[in-house]
Amino acid sequence: MAGSIADITATEPSFTVERFEPVGERLEVAGHWRGLRGRRFVRPVLWLHRGDTRRRMVAVLDHKPWAADDGDAWLAAFAWGGGKIEADRAELEVGSDLVVELPVPGAPHRKAEPRPAQPRRPTELERLRDQLASETRERRELQERLDGVQRETEALARVRAERDALREEAERARADGERMVNDEYRQREQAQQSADDATEARELAQRQLAAARDAYAELEARVVAAESARDRLSAEAAERGRLVAERDEAVAAREKAVGTRAALVADRDRLRHERDEAIRERDEAAGARAAVAADRDRLKAELETARAAAETVAPPAEAADPVATSGDVEALRAELTAARAGHERIERELAGAWTQHERLVAELEAARQGRERVEAELVAARADRKRLERELDEARDDGARRPLRRPAPAPAAQPSRIAPPRDGAALWTVRAVALGLVLLLLIAIALVVGRVF
Repeated sequence: MAGSIADITATEPSFTVERFEPVGERLEVAGHWRGLRGRRFVRPVLWLHRGDTRRRMVAVLDHKPWAADDGDAWLAAFAWGGGKIEADRAELEVGSDLVVELPVPGAPHRKAEPRPAQPRRPTELERLRDQLASETRERRELQERLDGVQRETEALARVRAERDALREEAERARADGERMVNDEYRQREQAQQSADDATEARELAQRQLAAARDAYAELEARVVAAESARDRLSAEAAERGRLVAERDEAVAAREKAVGTRAALVADRDRLRHERDEAIRERDEAAGARAAVAADRDRLKAELETARAAAETVAPPAEAADPVATSGDVEALRAELTAARAGHERIERELAGAWTQHERLVAELEAARQGRERVEAELVAARADRKRLERELDEARDDGARRPLRRPAPAPAAQPSRIAPPRDGAALWTVRAVALGLVLLLLIAIALVVGRVF
C-alpha cells in the first residue's frame, strides 16, 4: 500500500503512512513524522488485532536507531513469514505514549494523511496483567506486613517471656514482702523520719553554710587586718631592732667607760695609798723635816698635781637606762608573740570553716546525685511501661487489621495460642498483671527514694 507525503504543519506528534505492505519475508512500514520535538523512539512494535486476539511483532535491527526527524523518511521492518495479512486493525507502537493506528493492507484505499500518535489503549489482557501486577504488589505488601506482624509477634513472645520472668520475680518479691511486711512498715517510718531528719539537716547545713560564709568573710577581713598589723609590727620591730642595736652600742661604750673609770679609781687609790705612805714617812721624818723640806714641798706639789689630775678625770655620764630598754624589748616581743598567736588562731578557724564548707558541699552533692539517680530510674521505669503498653496496643491493632484484598481464599486459620488476647477476661488479666508490675516497680522506687533522702 503506497501513499504520498502530505505537506502539513503538525502541533502534536503525527505519522503519515506512505507504505505498509509485505516485502518478501518482511512487513515494512514507511512514512514520515511531524511534531516530535526531539523525542527518541524505542524499538518499534507492530500489533495486529483480530477479534479478541492480537499478534505482537518486534522490528528487526536493520534500521536502528529509527531516527525520526520532522519530514524525513522513516522505515521499520518486521519479520513476516509471507501470506496475506489477516487483521481487523493494526497499530504501530514506538513508545508508551506514541501509538499510531495503521491502515490494514487490503482494506479500501484511503488518502495518505497524518495519523495522530495517541497513547496506546490497554487491552483486556494488559488490564488483567496490570491488575495481576497490582494484586502481586498488594500481596507482596501484605506478605511484608504479615512478616512484620510475625516479627512483632516474636517480639511480643519475648516480651511475654520477660513478663513471665518478671511475674516470677514479682511472686518472689511478694513472698519476701509478705515475710517482711512489719520490717517494711518500720523501715518506712524510719525512712520518713530519716527524710525529715535529712530535710532538717539540709536546712541546718544551709544555715551553717551561710554562717560559715559570713564567718569566712569576717575571717578574711580579720586576716587582712592581721596582715596589716603584722606589716606594721614588722616595721616597728625593725625600728626597735635598730634602736636595740644602738642601745647595745651605747651599753658597750658605757662598759668601756666604766672600765676606764675603774682604772682611774685604781690609780686614785694607789695615789692615795702613796700619799698616806708619804704622810707616814713625813711623820716619821719629822725630825728631819728641815732637811727634806725641799723634798716635801716638791712631793706636795706633785701630790697636788696628781690630785688635780684625778679630779679633772670625771666619771662618764650614765648611758641610757638598760633596764628601761630591756622592758621595751620584752613588751615588743610579747606583742609580737600575741599577734602571731592570733594569726595562727585565725588561720585554724579559717581551715576549720573551709573543711566544714567542703563537707557540706560533698553531702549536698551526694544527695543531689542520689536524687538524680532515682529520677533516672523512675524515668526508665515509665519508659519501659509506655513501651510495653505501646507494643501491646500495636499488637492488638495489627491483629485486628484485615487485608483489603486477597489473591485467593485462604483456609481458616486455627486460633494461635501465643497471639495477644483481644477481649474478654484474658485481656483484663494481662492488663491487671501489667498494672501490678507497674505498682510494684513504683513501690520499689519510692523505697529507694525514701532511703536516699
